[in-house]
Amino acid sequence: MKAVLVICEGLHDIIFVQRSLGAVAGCKWFNQPIKELPSPFGSMPSQSKKGLVARRIEREVGDLTLREVAYPLLPQFESAVLDEAKETIFLMIRANGKKQVDAVIDLLQDINASLDLESRISRYAAAFLFDANDEGLAATLDAFRDGYGEHFGDLSTANHAVWVKAPTCHVGAFVVHKSSSDLTGTLEDHLVPLATAAWPSHFNAASAFIDDGRQDDETASKSKASRLRAIITSAGQFQHPGAPLSTIVAREGIPTAQFEACELSQELVRFLQAVPWQESSDELADVPKSA
Repeated sequence: MKAVLVICEGLHDIIFVQRSLGAVAGCKWFNQPIKELPSPFGSMPSQSKKGLVARRIEREVGDLTLREVAYPLLPQFESAVLDEAKETIFLMIRANGKKQVDAVIDLLQDINASLDLESRISRYAAAFLFDANDEGLAATLDAFRDGYGEHFGDLSTANHAVWVKAPTCHVGAFVVHKSSSDLTGTLEDHLVPLATAAWPSHFNAASAFIDDGRQDDETASKSKASRLRAIITSAGQFQHPGAPLSTIVAREGIPTAQFEACELSQELVRFLQAVPWQESSDELADVPKSA
């Protein structure tokens, strides 16, 4: 069995990946206990050794505040979905921004050290999901190559939605941008059409509310992405009062069919499914069944 680590900046990015994989590729939510994840992420077959996810969550808490205990240190495993047809599990990891390079490398080193002959996962790939923001696609890729080159080796051929074979695994970066003619932007640029189609009157009213009410020194005015997050979240309150953007994107207020038709969802899923595995007859195992 194979694993693809999907390393995202924020929680709503993870939700977008999950819903895209479900809508476009028919992937299923993995809703079993952590120990049931395929090893080395779940318990090892011998049952004498805890899996990687459990080991990373465990820590000495005596010197931590209650808030620090309640919110585990990032990067953190958030969820998993299964592509049963391709015998692949996608593990969603929240890294909390582009600057968590050292912490992400520490996680990758833990994975490398955990893979052994007992592991149900025979090989893995690392997919990094970034926003281009105002810096643009090229600058984002340059930062990725510079930040992760020491760990993965030569990333000179790394490009948007392209897989590179590193010594330990395949690695690729997917940079969300507006279009082929505008290489800046964020995921929010692509969420707007989905939200507009889902709640047209609410979205228009929320746009007027945010734009008429926000002040120049307020967070909603600091970037286009902040403004769009405020509008989408406000529009979604009618379905999910008090909910954050990640919950609004996750629920059926935005129909699955919209993700199925979304060009970004389709491109992202094609990338995630296109890892150039070199299959061998002994690398595959039975896929765990989702609840």
